[in-house]
Amino acid sequence: MPRASPKVRVGIIRCDTHGFWYAPLFERPDPDLYRKNHRGCHYYFYRWDDPRKQRIGPVPGMVIARVYDENRSLAEALSEAYRGRPKVCDRPEDVSDDVDLVYIADCSGEGKDHLRYAAPGLKKGVPHFVDKPFAFTLADAREMISLARKHDTAVMCLSLLRASPYLRRFRTRLADIAPVGTIVIPCGGPSLAAVFHGLSTAQNIMGEGCEWVQSMGPVIYDILRLHYPGPQGGTDVIVFNARGADPRARMTAATYHHCRYHASAYGAFGAAHSPLVGDYRFPDGGIEIVRLAKRMALTRKPPVAYDSMLELMEMIEAARLAHNKGRRVYLEEVRQGSPESDSHASPR
Repeated sequence: MPRASPKVRVGIIRCDTHGFWYAPLFERPDPDLYRKNHRGCHYYFYRWDDPRKQRIGPVPGMVIARVYDENRSLAEALSEAYRGRPKVCDRPEDVSDDVDLVYIADCSGEGKDHLRYAAPGLKKGVPHFVDKPFAFTLADAREMISLARKHDTAVMCLSLLRASPYLRRFRTRLADIAPVGTIVIPCGGPSLAAVFHGLSTAQNIMGEGCEWVQSMGPVIYDILRLHYPGPQGGTDVIVFNARGADPRARMTAATYHHCRYHASAYGAFGAAHSPLVGDYRFPDGGIEIVRLAKRMALTRKPPVAYDSMLELMEMIEAARLAHNKGRRVYLEEVRQGSPESDSHASPR
């Protein structure tokens, strides 16, 4: 009989909610210990009527080998969910030892430490899956890609919304109402993590090719207008991130708890609305991302074009510059290295 292929060994840096969320897509945990250590994530992956039955199983052939968090107790909790087998590392650079893939988790951060966490492992030639946002600056994202190329490995950043099959199917419906002049995407708020998801939703629907970005509203990222050239003036995508900016309109935990995104398109022959893509449908995108991450670990090649990943960061840099200068900013400006493009704008 042929020998079974060795499993892809995964190291996880940062054991926050996203670390716990992605973990069962890499390898099935002990359901009871997983529920003990993160009831929220358990809720999305296991059936309410049978808490030991996983609704979406892991990608076969992967195993979690090492974990790290600055708060060691979080890493120990994630390791316990796998009966203590994954090694709890003392330093982030130790996570990339003797593994085939490193996952840098980030639930709600801004990506400021992603380059610092990724650099040691990339220099060892270990492929990295970096959570959203890819980085805080375009420069950091470019540096991670540069390190991956220099050391004959690969790096990938992909949002759950970019990989969502529901939004991919929605894209095919636009032909029924073409030409489409406007697409509106409500998001969960003006945090950089939510903005990255909103821009990824636009990229899933429109593909690459955003020409310029305009920023509107008193707070950075409040309302972003993305322009895609095309017939009859092209398509404007409005990414509305201002939910909750007005305290009078802020939803309470009782009325709004789960993450959710959707899109509405308006064309010459009517309108089309996507399904709600939220916490209950995120795992369908997550499983696709982990399959791509496994392929990357085996081939050491990026499963998504670097230009596609960088376009999202270029949109963010363009939005910052547009907010400061009060005008639309072409992505070509930040690609050519505008002196202001890597600085974080302050609210007006």
